[in-house]
Amino acid sequence: MSVNIETVVSRVLLFAIVFLALGSVNVMGAPAVIEDSVITANVKSKMLADKDVSGLSVHVETKNAIVELSGHVKTEEEASKAIEIAAATEGVRDVDATNLKVDASSQPFTDAAITAKVKGIYLRDKIFGEAPVAVSTVHVKTKDGVVYLTGSVENEAQLTNAEELAKTVKGVKSVKSTLMVKADK
Repeated sequence: MSVNIETVVSRVLLFAIVFLALGSVNVMGAPAVIEDSVITANVKSKMLADKDVSGLSVHVETKNAIVELSGHVKTEEEASKAIEIAAATEGVRDVDATNLKVDASSQPFTDAAITAKVKGIYLRDKIFGEAPVAVSTVHVKTKDGVVYLTGSVENEAQLTNAEELAKTVKGVKSVKSTLMVKADK
């Protein structure tokens, strides 16, 4: 039996659209809670659409808004991108990538996963949040659980928000920031 990749992708995208429509129903002003199945569909469709992630190699499951990624990827960059996509998705509380294996690495993936989660949270808050977030000018690196933030931000609120958001990521021991507030012109 031959499987056509375009058929698989189109079916997954259709699945995502159906669940997005069902998940956005809000009865009588009740706060919208995104169902786990909708989160899974959103993450999976974003991975399939991203050229840097082999969406068919990464299994996505969501329980109580925590996305669990498993499977095999070729590089740490691909694993980081998968985590970043999941963390940036609306409704996601956390990303568990303990069962996501990197074929080209024998090293622990913890620091790269933390960096990806921080970047994903910045993207999610930029798109869906209300607090100011500088996404393109803040650079994130992690070493031994310590997150290092460099670059520039527009104002003090963005600086504080970048530091506080990074601290919310599980596994972060501390945040060291050398972010600079851009001078007014």
